[in-house]
Amino acid sequence: MTVVNKNPEYFLTIASERSVSKAAEKLYVSQSYLSQHIAKLEQQLSVKLFNRNKNPIEITEAGRIYASYLESCNQLYQKLIADFDSLNQNREQTLHMGFSNWRASTLLPDILPIFVERYPNVKVILHEHPISEMYGLINSNQVDFVIMNTTLNTPDNVTAETIIYEKILLVGNRKNPMTQRLLEDQAAGRPLDLHLLENERFILLGPDLTLAKRVNNYLDKNQVVLRHQILTTNTSTSLNLTAENMGFSFLNETGMGRVPKREDLVFFDLKSTDLLQPLCVVYKKNTYLSPAARAFINITIEHYSKVQQVQRLAGGEQSSQPAEQES
Repeated sequence: MTVVNKNPEYFLTIASERSVSKAAEKLYVSQSYLSQHIAKLEQQLSVKLFNRNKNPIEITEAGRIYASYLESCNQLYQKLIADFDSLNQNREQTLHMGFSNWRASTLLPDILPIFVERYPNVKVILHEHPISEMYGLINSNQVDFVIMNTTLNTPDNVTAETIIYEKILLVGNRKNPMTQRLLEDQAAGRPLDLHLLENERFILLGPDLTLAKRVNNYLDKNQVVLRHQILTTNTSTSLNLTAENMGFSFLNETGMGRVPKREDLVFFDLKSTDLLQPLCVVYKKNTYLSPAARAFINITIEHYSKVQQVQRLAGGEQSSQPAEQES
């Protein structure tokens, strides 16, 4: 049996929209033409791909197998094109990458100069958006990948590869008396107790952000109630306010190197696996990453590994990893 599906997007769009009429409208073809196309395909395959008696229509088990097959073919085709691109050194390649504004400002100044020196023929396009928009960029194929912190609840249609696990640090102003108290406890080998800071002001990230979710989970688990809070959606804002002695804040350890007014700040490791989070490269499932994309990721891994090693040697810390891995 020879089956040639010249328009795999027809099937995939119906599966996505769960409606022949909506798929036809999206594909700019008639509903009758699309129905005939699927009927002919089902006849060739000798299986039913959709259950049309349901509203909205449902994809069958055979349909799911066929969808997986089409996604695998698409991945192989992307690999073929990427491999041809890598053979043709004179042909410009384009790499679309997504970052939050904070991640871009702390990562790119260190990574991008190395990458463009090694791969001068790659055109780099940066997409800087709030974390809440990252999965939308992936699903709409606007980016090849994003680099972001993830949670356990990553969507089923993406792949998340962990680059490193990074600590979430408590940040205090050196002039704050409670910062000095924490430094004294740390020097004496006493564990840092956040209950001492319950009446201090904190500048916290909004509850929908990944870092905030982990911090809030840690606070709830340890029954710490922060009575005075200022909420923001911008990491730079929280750190600038801490630098002005407006309160304590939290920060991913990999961002320490480019913190404004760092000499005014003190960073505390609370030494809890609850405050470890994976930094991941996230991309659409069954999508082939080009050699250029893989090269950027490898440079990022190399950079962050060195940063963590230097920071932990300077602080006399041991590398740690959470009990359960994510995504």
